[in-house]
Amino acid sequence: EGAAAFSDDGHYVESANFMRRAMEYADMLHKMVIDHAEDATMCSGGFMNEGKVSYAMGVTGRPAAGEDIAVARDLLLSEMTGCHIHIAHVSSAKAVELIREAKAKHVNCTTEVTSQHLYFTDEWLKNYESSFKMAPPIRTEDDRKALIEGLKDGTIDAIITDHAPHCNEEKDVPFNCAPNGIAGLETSLASALTVFCHNNGFTIDRLIELMSVNPARLLGVEGGVLEEGAAADIVVIDPDKEWTVHGNELYTKSLFTPYEGLTLKGRAVLTVVDGEIVMKEGKVLK
Repeated sequence: EGAAAFSDDGHYVESANFMRRAMEYADMLHKMVIDHAEDATMCSGGFMNEGKVSYAMGVTGRPAAGEDIAVARDLLLSEMTGCHIHIAHVSSAKAVELIREAKAKHVNCTTEVTSQHLYFTDEWLKNYESSFKMAPPIRTEDDRKALIEGLKDGTIDAIITDHAPHCNEEKDVPFNCAPNGIAGLETSLASALTVFCHNNGFTIDRLIELMSVNPARLLGVEGGVLEEGAAADIVVIDPDKEWTVHGNELYTKSLFTPYEGLTLKGRAVLTVVDGEIVMKEGKVLK
């Protein structure tokens, strides 16, 4: 019926045999399985990355090992079945290492990282701000650096938004009671430009490949490229435009953003969809 892929949608499949069968059927259809890799038996009771920051805050953590175990299992199942496994929003250094090793063995696997995992570390959570609460959680500086290295050497295939906004009533509660997820759509490009290009010396072309070309290619959908005959879906970027993020100025109805008050460098200034201008200088026209 046109499904581009199949996903557990944030709910890790605990049964290895069930996941195996799902991957076998997906492979028969030449579709990938998108995997939220966090072992629920280790992570479901946690609220942030487990480590020295969570210990100091007195908050139950989600250990990186819970992600690593899940990634390892599903890479093995991919090797067994031949199914294309795509690890969603990778966040730990060990998981990146496991995927790198699997790719070297020609396992049919790919992965992605979010802009926010490239920007923040768990040190930002010390004030119990629910706007930083997400799954998988923001981890340590060592993990963040490993994610950047994974982008450098091609282990990580894409940078994504993981846009998961929640209404203000849901997020404006004590940290442990707030749901996971942030409004990542309107800040993802600027965040990635700031970290990826301005702070780490990557080219704009490489960023476009990671945020546009590769996601379309992985999903097997049209778009993501500028070429004759392609859909006229275009984003014009000012890579040096500095702007300060304020949740109440974003179009999302979720006012809570971890970027609140931060100045980012780079912004989309024009968006064209199917040949029509729909956004200009931050204002949505249609």
